Amino acid sequence: MPISTKLIAVAASAAVLVTGAGVAIGATQNQPATVAAIAEPAVVNSEVQVWADNTTYWLSLPNPTVAEALAAAGVELGDRDRVSPALHHTLAAGEVATVSRVEMTQEKKTVTLEFTTTEVKDPKLAKGERKVRTKGVNGTREDLVQVITVDGEVESTTTLGQTVTLEPVTQVVRVGTYVAPKVTSRSAERTAAPKATAKETTEPKKTTEPKKTTEPKKTTEPAPAPKGGAINLARADMWDRIAQCESSGRWNINTGNGYYGGLQFNLATWRSVNGTDFAAYPHQASRAEQITVANRLYAQRGLQPWGCRHAA
Repeated sequence: MPISTKLIAVAASAAVLVTGAGVAIGATQNQPATVAAIAEPAVVNSEVQVWADNTTYWLSLPNPTVAEALAAAGVELGDRDRVSPALHHTLAAGEVATVSRVEMTQEKKTVTLEFTTTEVKDPKLAKGERKVRTKGVNGTREDLVQVITVDGEVESTTTLGQTVTLEPVTQVVRVGTYVAPKVTSRSAERTAAPKATAKETTEPKKTTEPKKTTEPKKTTEPAPAPKGGAINLARADMWDRIAQCESSGRWNINTGNGYYGGLQFNLATWRSVNGTDFAAYPHQASRAEQITVANRLYAQRGLQPWGCRHAA
């Protein structure tokens, strides 16, 4: 049966594509074509692949090395690029040579150095009270970082150096430790509202307190007025002794515990005997003014309201 001219042409083309060998084709319209110079049967499939730069290259090469396949595909390698398999490896039909693009860069990063906080005890502040003595300030550091990317993805980062450009400032906080003496020993009755005080004025005065019945008068000054701004320093020595016990003699003390001034008035009691003639709060009044108000309360209730009455 005569060989088709068309089939011979296809076979010859395949032989050239696959092997690169020369082919002689002789054919006329009336005579069968003949094929010469084909020593061995053509390889049916010799395609290999090269993958690089998100592109797949298909190559019809008989058993090329990876280096030959890259050259045929026109793919050039950078100094840090990676190839798998190795360049000398011979690719079999269907194998893929993969090129990974590697880039190495350096960049500077600014890092915040957070300040630390330290506390110092301060006996001038009431216990539990806190005040900032030195405000903290964050610092900064500059890092030199090496970044390696493979096909655009970060593979690793390495810190090459660090330089502190601004030292952080430590924040210093004062913490109060002062506790007013015998604050917990004062009579709870002193926290009563003014109405309770008014009620007590109708009750008979207690006469069991030794100080009250045996204490000699230490001054001939007139009794304190219940209202108005007149100063009354009667029993000043006694009030000084009580103040020393109540507040260590600190007439302007305010520890935040609800008691104020040298004689540790609470606000309700201070107002009940018109202490506001002199100041809104007891510790805001002078020593003489606090003694004046204490004499007003003494005229009503004696020393009963003071936990330190034993110091009189």
